[in-house]
Amino acid sequence: MSTPLLAAHAVSKSFGPNEVLKGIKFEVFGGHAVALCGENGAGKSTLIKLLTGLYTPSGGHIEFMAQIRKWASPRESLAAGIAVVHQEFSTIGALSVAENIFLEAEPRTALGLIDRRKLRQDAADLLANLGISLDPDMQVERLSVADKQMVEIAKALRSDARVLILDEPTAVLSQNETQYLFKIINELRARGMGIVYVSHRLDEIFEICTDIVVIKDGVVTAQGPIEGFTHDSIVSAMVGRDLGDLFPPKAAPGDVGEVMLEVDGLKVTPDAPPASIDVRRGEIVGLAGLVGSGRTELTLALFGAEPSEGTVKLDGKSFDNRSPSACLKAGMVMLTESRKDDGLFAGASVAWNFAATTLGHGTHPAAIPATHEEDRAAALVERFNVVVDHVGLPISALSGGNQQKILIGRILENKPKVLLLDEPTRGVDVGAKAEIYKALRALAREGIAILAVSSELIEIVGLCDRVYVMRDGEIAKELGGDSISEESIIAVAAAETASHHGVAANA
Repeated sequence: MSTPLLAAHAVSKSFGPNEVLKGIKFEVFGGHAVALCGENGAGKSTLIKLLTGLYTPSGGHIEFMAQIRKWASPRESLAAGIAVVHQEFSTIGALSVAENIFLEAEPRTALGLIDRRKLRQDAADLLANLGISLDPDMQVERLSVADKQMVEIAKALRSDARVLILDEPTAVLSQNETQYLFKIINELRARGMGIVYVSHRLDEIFEICTDIVVIKDGVVTAQGPIEGFTHDSIVSAMVGRDLGDLFPPKAAPGDVGEVMLEVDGLKVTPDAPPASIDVRRGEIVGLAGLVGSGRTELTLALFGAEPSEGTVKLDGKSFDNRSPSACLKAGMVMLTESRKDDGLFAGASVAWNFAATTLGHGTHPAAIPATHEEDRAAALVERFNVVVDHVGLPISALSGGNQQKILIGRILENKPKVLLLDEPTRGVDVGAKAEIYKALRALAREGIAILAVSSELIEIVGLCDRVYVMRDGEIAKELGGDSISEESIIAVAAAETASHHGVAANA
């Protein structure tokens, strides 16, 4: 076998008495894309920091281009040829594409000024070489999320990189945008570059990766060519249980009560087709479809965040004059698609984030105990098994799965009758997903009606009692019982639109 471009040999890392990584073997070969998988806290980020020089190994060593390397900093590993695109973008919206790509590495004139003509030409040449169609002069703040991702990749590859590390690159991309990213990755692989692909989305891993390494509790539990694995074997290596154990049993006929949310002829725009659905007490109903099918728009309209026409009843009573505040008051709450943009107060504590919409709940406004919100948040932490040392810590200190649990706990404080959930497990690892699924099923058994939007078909199939499949803004079909399958959902969602949308397992 050829020599790997990048390798970790028996690498360990300890922080005081805490051994985070233990004897890790990890290799990246030219022309290969290696999936790096594991739950939050498994050690993936620590390994990447060791590979790129942010951390120094406590044991073992790193090799790059067949030489033992002791990086002094990430800047040194980047200069050698290891590029990283992090999950959080570092682009500056007010600057152009070219200025972002060559930030702090701008070409200079003999007088030391930025050579604007060369800057633009270098950026245009790099983008063309990568197969990325972007105007070097375009302000980044005007770009789509996918195009900003391409700017990040171009910035990482402005030097002669041999290995590209991508950390959750599709977390905020649509399916079509994801396919565009995959096209770029495959072109880079064809040129002999090695790719490290970190993702919680198993379907993507099977589509784009050639190899896989799974880490659990700081040790490698499985590795090898991707064709030797299944969804179930990867999950088992990550969390120690089978894929079938991720989802709790669905609702029995006796668990489902009367209609709690009834929607008749709802139109998000005057020209949109009318949508009619219902959600009963005690059941979880899914909204499935391709990106752009209208799922999020329908959910926002139900919550009163977008204008709409049509009839909506909540608990048998007319509820046509909706707004987010009116919905909260009436008992219909929504978990938005992006917890970072629309859900979290990033600089505030866990306790504050939990109690943000119900401050002082259960006390007199003039006599709120000093520790009231922390005490309430501590009870939530215990109920939902949130991993946090203290609820006074900033919410940013928590993993994505634990942040999502806090947000779910927040909306439950409003005593909801109906939960509207848009991508409830986006960016959450497999183990945390299982806990969220368990919590949602428990809420349904308490009599709450749940409507869930998800782009992950396995989630829709495993979690939902009924499924409405949307296509081009309309409800194309309702599925229930044994008719709920990935194949049946794709068949409906892609009908008559296959030429306009990319269809894949995560459609």
